[in-house]
Amino acid sequence: MALMDILSIKVIYSIINFMNTRNFKCFQAVYEERNLQAAANKLFLSPQGLSKIIKGIEDEFGTSLFIRSKEGFIPTESGRLFYEKSKTISRELNDLFSSIEALNEKEKRFKVGFAAGTIRAIDVPSVASFMTDNPEILASWYEYENENVIQQVVNDEISFGFVVGKQSLPGVVCEHVKAIDLVVYVYKGHRFWNESQIELKDLRDEKIISMNEKYRVYHDIVNACHLNGFAPNIVAKVDEGESLYLLSKNRAGLGISPKFFPETDEIKPLVIKDSYTWNVYGIYREDSADKDLAKKFLAAIK
Repeated sequence: MALMDILSIKVIYSIINFMNTRNFKCFQAVYEERNLQAAANKLFLSPQGLSKIIKGIEDEFGTSLFIRSKEGFIPTESGRLFYEKSKTISRELNDLFSSIEALNEKEKRFKVGFAAGTIRAIDVPSVASFMTDNPEILASWYEYENENVIQQVVNDEISFGFVVGKQSLPGVVCEHVKAIDLVVYVYKGHRFWNESQIELKDLRDEKIISMNEKYRVYHDIVNACHLNGFAPNIVAKVDEGESLYLLSKNRAGLGISPKFFPETDEIKPLVIKDSYTWNVYGIYREDSADKDLAKKFLAAIK
């Protein structure tokens, strides 16, 4: 039997018996880097540990996969064949694992969607605990634009959604979960520093830092400013609150967001007079097969 056939059979046999994809990834890294130290760094392993793994693979297959030289690890003919076969089989195994995972997730029928910013607002320990105690829930924590979550609930693509703002939709139950004040983060030395509150019109000539367009609060701020006769001078649109807080603290502008961050000697939140509160609601279809679980979910997290 040809060397290629023998190695092909051995590679397949080894994977079937050991399913040790880690060892194959180690081999592939050494093959691609041609350098033991570089491959070890890439894999967060010691060179000694990686060398032992490669030697173990060679012993298992009864052939040398690399020539060790001053130039590095040079693949032998067997090494080149082993690489080609291991990559093919690794892809097939990844597809297999992905398919199995997809089937498992399909069995977890109760899916939860989060509008951007809502994870920071809700009681995460209570939500996580409920997910753990109810295995039919797919425990994923992805945030989407507010409208996307609403439409996913309406289209019965997910069982429950955390959204911003009260929704009046036919056939959809909407219950209040959390209210948070909308504030302006002011840095020390700013003309508003000694104020306890400001009016929205006071921001007319200020540099504004806002969450970006996927957050409902951005659209609410822009609309409110227009209603007060001016367009806000937004100098930064960010994707997460920490960036807004950091930019505000470093005097890039005034950050407007729900009151998620603490007051310090360098930055503090000011109430906007007559401003609204940032409200998070839980929504689900009233004809959902999982409506009873949705009700339990709401009761557990409120």
